[in-house]
Amino acid sequence: MTEQETELIRDFLGREISPDLIMLFGSAAAGRERPDSDIDIAYLGDVVMSLYARFMLAQKLADLLKREVDLIDLFQASTVMQMQILSTGRVLHCGDESRKALFEMQVYKMYAKLNEERAPILQAIKERGTIYEP
Repeated sequence: MTEQETELIRDFLGREISPDLIMLFGSAAAGRERPDSDIDIAYLGDVVMSLYARFMLAQKLADLLKREVDLIDLFQASTVMQMQILSTGRVLHCGDESRKALFEMQVYKMYAKLNEERAPILQAIKERGTIYEP
């Protein structure tokens, strides 16, 4: 991902939804993107959008970048997705470090609780050797 693309993402999302946090994740963040790779972007902000509105916003950004864009609202993402983005993503913009830190703590707490709750289920699957019950 080029610096020009990064600036375009920051400027566009800043104008459209003023997010406190913008993160790049997926192959672009890991340095494994190919010319046909999409760009995975997550944001944290106060603007609540319908799935359709977010899809349309992603399409506008895709038109500017000349690449497909997946746009994720971190508040609406699953705990597992939030954790994956926070642990592997790259921050493109952070306007509020305190809010970012608070969000990270909440996600880590929810993820730890999720792992505790699903541990017996995963152990049973491991012992059976299959996800299906006999």
